[in-house]
Amino acid sequence: MIFSARPFACLVPDTRHPSVHPDDRSRSSIVINNYPGRCGTCQNRVGAGAGQAIMIEGRWTTYHDGCAPTAPPPGRHRGWHDLPMVGFDVETTGNEPFDARIVSAALVYSDGTTARWLIDPGVPIPPPTTEIHGITDEMVRSSGRPARESLAEVATAIAKVIADGTPLVAFCAPFDVTVLHSELARHALAPLDWDRAVIIDPSVLHREVEPTHTGMQPLGGLCRYYDVDLTSAHDAASDARAAVNMAVSIAARHERIARMRPDALHRAQITWYAEQKRELQAYFDRLGHEKTVSLEWPLETRRRR
Repeated sequence: MIFSARPFACLVPDTRHPSVHPDDRSRSSIVINNYPGRCGTCQNRVGAGAGQAIMIEGRWTTYHDGCAPTAPPPGRHRGWHDLPMVGFDVETTGNEPFDARIVSAALVYSDGTTARWLIDPGVPIPPPTTEIHGITDEMVRSSGRPARESLAEVATAIAKVIADGTPLVAFCAPFDVTVLHSELARHALAPLDWDRAVIIDPSVLHREVEPTHTGMQPLGGLCRYYDVDLTSAHDAASDARAAVNMAVSIAARHERIARMRPDALHRAQITWYAEQKRELQAYFDRLGHEKTVSLEWPLETRRRR
């Protein structure tokens, strides 16, 4: 997903902060402090690479790992986080959802069942991508299945999730949804009815409930914040499972989110995402960066320039 398959609209480093290196963009990386600083909690020195940097209320602060802010404690309220959900994740050949090919996909069900696909995309996998998710050309050629056959199965499985009304959980959903939509069209397969889907995106929820905890939002870093295990970063099944557990963790800590009906939450995320990305676009514009952020969620229909 960035090359680990997550586009810049989801993972955004603030290069104004000297402790955050602009190349720290891996979805599973921790936002480490690349330069020494003073801990925002204990005020003791934090050596370079020995802690983490977090943007809170628009200001970057360095912390020891044990001193960093943590999410609020879980409550006792009930909500959609008590109901079944299905986690979804893909690994791909690149970070442009309209061009990337899926090399691995997974669906993780609430009963523990996991469906996995290793897919031969029919094109070479760029070495930088292989360095992230570990999937090589040799692996997909020897053990992967043909793309059209595998993608048809993925689509059939997700179509059932949608028909059942079960929430589909995907971290930074616009990438996973758009790349799958593009792949189905590429292989002349029927599109999924995303308008009927109920999708929960923990990255959007986090931005909504923690608007001051900004900066880069990699899956690995947020797993630490929400006390979620990420057993094997960039493995589709592991990432899908972590996304579900993060969604549950956020809802357990924020009753306002948990009390929403899943379909209402889906509609709310459309608005929240657009608001969040308008802020990101304004940030890029202030810096003079020629980047265009999509406001579409969960399916992108237009390329960014």
